[in-house]
Amino acid sequence: MKNLARQLMTRMCAALLCLALASSCYVPDNFETELRVTKDGSYGITYIGVLTYAPLFGQIARGAIDAQHAKDNERMFLETLKRDEGFKQVTSLGKGRFQVRYESTGRFAGAHQQVTFVSRQEPIFRVRTTEAATVEINGSGQGRIYAKQLTEVGLKTQGLFRVVTDMEVTESNAQFVRKSPTPGYMVYDWTIRNFTDIPPHLSAKMAVDPRTGVPAYSGGKGVNVEKDDGKK
Repeated sequence: MKNLARQLMTRMCAALLCLALASSCYVPDNFETELRVTKDGSYGITYIGVLTYAPLFGQIARGAIDAQHAKDNERMFLETLKRDEGFKQVTSLGKGRFQVRYESTGRFAGAHQQVTFVSRQEPIFRVRTTEAATVEINGSGQGRIYAKQLTEVGLKTQGLFRVVTDMEVTESNAQFVRKSPTPGYMVYDWTIRNFTDIPPHLSAKMAVDPRTGVPAYSGGKGVNVEKDDGKK
């Protein structure tokens, strides 16, 4: 019972500190992210890099947690990540930092569906479909809002965010755009240097059946997607 109570208290404290630092508790660093989305609704996500659990990192940096509790918490978050089958490799680096490799594929099959990384509760970026047969890709933007607080505890973020797609892109704030070696595809790159960078955004059109006007990706069963919760 004591261990259970301690775990519950740890999670409550972490949640409160998480709200103080950022809506997304995990901070990406030294990363390469590639998101592949096709006009028929298929997608693939690869993330290779570091994920830092900001509340635990902040507690350690401030000396607000003893070594044993910090170790116990790291083990708990390590096990939580490993339970997600998308995480193919997870290694603790200490101080709430984890070296990970994440791979996931799936398919959208209609409007108001979404995929989030790291999770719905702790998103770093989100992909969602709309009634207008478009797909919206957005970074959470929380790092920019809480840049000062995150930097003050010693956190940083840098890496590459990439989208590869054959869709007709209607909006994008990508820094670099080029043709992919795969015919018909384009590559959109964002180089992330710090928390103050503008989060990635891309909007594109899914395929529509010209005979019916119905999105070509509709009618099947979605794979590894969830209902859009409407959150930004």
